[in-house]
Amino acid sequence: METALLQVEGTLPHYQIILTREKGLDQMEVQVEVTPEVFSDTVGGLENLQQKLETAVEQTLSIRVNVRLVEPHTIQRSEGKAKRVIDQRKL
Repeated sequence: METALLQVEGTLPHYQIILTREKGLDQMEVQVEVTPEVFSDTVGGLENLQQKLETAVEQTLSIRVNVRLVEPHTIQRSEGKAKRVIDQRKL
C-alpha cells in the first residue's frame, strides 16, 4: 500500500486503512495525509489527487479502495511500529 501511495506526488508517508462492513460487504477506506501545499490547493486539485491515488492503489495491488485525503498531522503518530489498519467491522 505504501509503495502505491508514495508514487503520487503531494502525499506524506502517513496513512491508515479503515475496514468497515456495510450490508454484509467489507469496505476499505485509506486515509492519506497530504502536504500542506496540496491541502490548501483548490477542490479540483484535491479531487484529482484523490483519483490518482485510487488509480495507483488499483494498479499496484489490484484492489479498489476509497481514498480520503486528510490534513497533515491528522493521523495519530506512535512510537515504534505505526498502527496502519483499524478494523471497525462487527464480526
